[in-house]
Amino acid sequence: MEIELKLLIAAEDVLAFCALPLLQQHAVGAATSQDLFSTYFDTPTLHLKQHRSALRVRKAGALWIQTYKGGGSVAAGLHQRHEWECEVAGPRIELDKLLPLVDNPAARAALELPGLAAQLKAVFATSFRRTAWQLRLPQGTEVELALDQGVVEADGRTLPICEIELELKSGQTDELLAFSQALRQAIALAPSNVSKAQRGFALRFPGKDSSL
Repeated sequence: MEIELKLLIAAEDVLAFCALPLLQQHAVGAATSQDLFSTYFDTPTLHLKQHRSALRVRKAGALWIQTYKGGGSVAAGLHQRHEWECEVAGPRIELDKLLPLVDNPAARAALELPGLAAQLKAVFATSFRRTAWQLRLPQGTEVELALDQGVVEADGRTLPICEIELELKSGQTDELLAFSQALRQAIALAPSNVSKAQRGFALRFPGKDSSL
């Protein structure tokens, strides 16, 4: 289960955010930066989206990683979703590698649609630079804080990405939420219930329901 809090930040506030003493106080080591390129896949009938799931392949450095997310809940910017991922050889989905990992019956059923692999097509893409800090909070909770800046792309149209993700690696959700409140007192941040996948579907199919 992936647990993360999404916060929107204005582009003009990014430099001030990166210089926050609160970040330096809890950071374990220096921040790292990486360019990430992802392609999201679904069938022409949006079979996976109808099952509240998202499937992507992401290029991170020299690695290609496929990720499947499904189910869970979101409230006040806190996203809790089942997530499975593994390396693949290139920019294509490899269901035979993914299926053995998916241990949630409902999520697995969506992937077991007969002929699914042949129906999968690229629907939209994201391209962004991620700057990440590993944090250790006072009670021992470990969090990865990621600042993502880039775009969602679909059918020649783009939407900007400028957001912060606080992902719980170990410890207590309550401490993660308390830390996010401290951040919001230091700089203007707004909780977001909308994932990158939802933005992509909204851009690709304007006017249609983009919920997952």
